[in-house]
Amino acid sequence: MTELRIPEVILRERRKKGLTQEELAAQLSVSSQAISNWERGGYPDITLLPRIANFFGITVDELIGNDEVNRREDINSFSDKYWHLTDSKQGFADRLSLAKEYYQKYPGDYEIMHALGHAIVHNMDSITDNAELMKEIHEKIMAGCTVEVYRRDSIHYMCYACTDEELEERIGNSELDWSEAVAIGEIREDRYLLQNRIPEYYSQRNSNDLMIFMQYLGRNNMNYYRKEDEFVFGEPERTAAWELHKLRLLEAFSENGKIPEAWCGCYAEFTLKAAGALVGCGKVDEGFEMLEKAFPLYERWLSIPDGTLMSVGCDDVFGGAKITKFNKNYTVEVHFKDGKKEWAPYLWLFWQLRGDILAAMSQWSWFDNVKEDERYKALYERAKRLAEC
Repeated sequence: MTELRIPEVILRERRKKGLTQEELAAQLSVSSQAISNWERGGYPDITLLPRIANFFGITVDELIGNDEVNRREDINSFSDKYWHLTDSKQGFADRLSLAKEYYQKYPGDYEIMHALGHAIVHNMDSITDNAELMKEIHEKIMAGCTVEVYRRDSIHYMCYACTDEELEERIGNSELDWSEAVAIGEIREDRYLLQNRIPEYYSQRNSNDLMIFMQYLGRNNMNYYRKEDEFVFGEPERTAAWELHKLRLLEAFSENGKIPEAWCGCYAEFTLKAAGALVGCGKVDEGFEMLEKAFPLYERWLSIPDGTLMSVGCDDVFGGAKITKFNKNYTVEVHFKDGKKEWAPYLWLFWQLRGDILAAMSQWSWFDNVKEDERYKALYERAKRLAEC
């Protein structure tokens, strides 16, 4: 509800015109006592508002203090007050009280709603009491606000404010892609920390770290497009640099000089991609060396039975996680020591097949200029045998 500012507006406008209270009273056909009463906090009769506004050359909205300039000044004042309060338990409680007060004054202002959502999730002791209010402002923001940061934060705030059951229902009813799965995991992590649920926080953090690592590994660094029945590749130098970088990254997880089982498939694939890119940018000897290295890596990966629980290595980093090699249902799950289990939306990291090397040597344009090389011919025959096993 807008605060009426009639007394200060009448005083301001009278002084702008250089009138005494008596002179203004004469112009408006009221007593000087009426003017004095208005300027000290009283309100004119509602029927007088148009006459007063017309005399001063302003709108009735401006007279009662509902004009955009005053509204904006008031909201700016709120913003200054809100963000200058300390990041402490008392400070967040004061922020919540202030935001509620201004939301009552400006129930349609998205800046106020955004601040109110922020205040609610930082008062976790009373978040249940404010859950319905959080839902109310969330629905308003999603229905009409176009400010992306307010919309995104509102979704996050709702995930903090709703119950565990409501959160899982919201997630369960959504078809999440890999990036959304990571975002939801981070929301859970923040939620547990805000709610002081420390064991769950650590468990979720281990899961998030692994998911983010897989997301990084899973980025496709090969720039290619399909032209009729051929794959045309570009930027071999960039691809080679990226694939070699990812190989070095995985080598940091080696156990006794051996890549952990969970990563040996994608390690083989990155080796194959690096080989093709190196040949494509003219580093033929290095490319053939990498290509030859890919064969035993693929053979090791293919020897692991489907459904095997494979170690990711570095237990202290990822909480002793193990990953299932894809099964007949083509699903991959991550298992942690504490019993937590998650679906992994990164199937392509664990999807290396017998025919991969043969397909690459046959279809990747990077190999076009070396097909008469005796090394290529020998490795091509080896790729055919691997694919036929």
